[in-house]
Amino acid sequence: MVSLNSSAPRTAQGPGRSFRLGLAQRDLAQVLGRSLVGVAVLTLTGRRRGVVLTEDALVVVDGARRELPWSGIARLEVRRVLGVSQVVAHLADGRRTTLPAPTSFVDARFEAKVRELTQWWAERRLSPPPAAAAPTAPAP
Repeated sequence: MVSLNSSAPRTAQGPGRSFRLGLAQRDLAQVLGRSLVGVAVLTLTGRRRGVVLTEDALVVVDGARRELPWSGIARLEVRRVLGVSQVVAHLADGRRTTLPAPTSFVDARFEAKVRELTQWWAERRLSPPPAAAAPTAPAP
């Protein structure tokens, strides 16, 4: 008999009626529970990932911080892999860097952010960064 009265404790009686989890089910529940806790901890304490747009460079933040000068980026491409769109920066030296953000999978404003990123690059790509500017000749 199973009591459904909220004031009485819920119990199960009779042969073959048990609410106990078996060993395999308990192990599975523990693994799933620990996995969820692990994902939550990594999400809350993990390093930030993304890009920062500055006047001189596209700054990639992905564990480390890398600066890609606008003049060193040959082109930007939106690449779709397994249904997820990401931005790839093709550098003038032939290397390419997949940007950690934006991605279409987690960002509803993906298209707008790609337009903004492309606009920043188009406006700044022809001007060299201040450190790479040609030195001025000394006055005679």
